[in-house]
Amino acid sequence: MAFSLIKYSSVNAKARALFGKLLTESDYRELLGKNSVREVAAYLKKHAGYEAFLSEINENTIHRAELEQELKTSLYVDFIKLNRFLGGAAKEFLKAAFLRFEVEDLKMLFRIVYTGEGSGILKNSLIFLKTYSKLSFEKLSASKDIPGAIEALRGSEYYKVLSPFLNVPNRQSLFDIEITLDLHYFMKILRLKEKLLSGRDRKSVIKTFGTEIDINNILMIYRCKRFFNMGKELTFKYVIPYWHHLTRNQLVGLSESSDINEFKIKVSKTVYAGIFKPDEENLWEANSMHYMYRMYRNQLHQGSFNLGTVTAYLHLKEHDIRNIITLIEGIRYRLPKEEIRNYLIGQRSVLTSI
Repeated sequence: MAFSLIKYSSVNAKARALFGKLLTESDYRELLGKNSVREVAAYLKKHAGYEAFLSEINENTIHRAELEQELKTSLYVDFIKLNRFLGGAAKEFLKAAFLRFEVEDLKMLFRIVYTGEGSGILKNSLIFLKTYSKLSFEKLSASKDIPGAIEALRGSEYYKVLSPFLNVPNRQSLFDIEITLDLHYFMKILRLKEKLLSGRDRKSVIKTFGTEIDINNILMIYRCKRFFNMGKELTFKYVIPYWHHLTRNQLVGLSESSDINEFKIKVSKTVYAGIFKPDEENLWEANSMHYMYRMYRNQLHQGSFNLGTVTAYLHLKEHDIRNIITLIEGIRYRLPKEEIRNYLIGQRSVLTSI
């Protein structure tokens, strides 16, 4: 315990100090009253958590993609700040965990290639892939189709897991590729957890990543049933083979559901019933993120000296950025404040005084 206290006291203090600079309920109330990207940018430009990254922008001309780029850059800078306090196995694990943003950019790239959207979108959206990844952004951004994007990954860990799609052109499903990338990431993290971590560090990672995998598996089975009407065998193929609060039998049972109504009955008997309420199907993904937000916030404040405090902060900062992007999109499409509020992660009470 004494070693852990010495090892993590500085980085925990830094993580909590950075958390104190994230948006508050008061900030969200102010932002919900804005009417344009310009007004949101002007507000954030003066906010302690983002002013260092937005001080040079012109809020009168900035576009949504440019603002998103600066926000994502702030997340990477925070990661660098925290990672400097770590050493050895903890540093190596956090670096690998942070590659989730590389995976998310790869998934977006494949979506853009698949739909034929332009290179301008690529350059403005794939912030981590373009700026911080060791992968060749030049080759990836020049891809014209899915085989070309896979070939651009030759020599990387991703090529090995995606190269089988080159031999089945009629099965180059965007859905399958995205699932393959997610599966590769989570299985890598689970392996590294066993290899690099022990004690409190391993326990904290099991709690957060285990819960995330449980929820992702439920959502994946739901999508397979709702949108593709898949049978048990095909559905279970997309399940990450790890379970935390769930059991294998529960996941098999969910995969065997004959329709959405049966799925709802079965999921209501799991520990995650509060997320997947039958009459809130349209909010299941938002409910999932709220659940994870509360878990990360509790982990940040519980005072344990382990890697969980650092990973919790990075997730909370990511949620902050997602909320800002959600706000901007809601404002652009003139959605009611109540509707926008429902999709602000961890902030469903911000309209109580509006």
